[in-house]
Amino acid sequence: MSETAVLAGPAQQFINDMTAVGASARADGPRILYDVVAVGGDLSGQTVTTGVSVSELQSWPMVPPHWIHLPESIAFAATNVDEVDCPPGWKRHSREYTHNDMSVPPALSWLRHVRGFISIAIPKAA
Repeated sequence: MSETAVLAGPAQQFINDMTAVGASARADGPRILYDVVAVGGDLSGQTVTTGVSVSELQSWPMVPPHWIHLPESIAFAATNVDEVDCPPGWKRHSREYTHNDMSVPPALSWLRHVRGFISIAIPKAA
């Protein structure tokens, strides 16, 4: 898929919702990528492209995604990773998350969750 691809149902809603809260989102094969600005940690102030698998969005926004896709150059002290739906040079990280605060739009809550996770990234060992 390309950046101009239009998906159906919840996946397209995720793209629309993320874009509306300031995280420009686009389809990219079996995943949706979006850009966030890191607000803390070693990546503070940097724009980081991240994503989720389209397959995890079948019940968006009632059920949020679980895995956060990031370039493998971004490391963490402890995280479970795999490479499902990831292009070469990317990993996805298992992160438990529940959207409980209904006063905050689900996409904004997800974006805050991802920014928080990125804020604990550590320098990748050489």
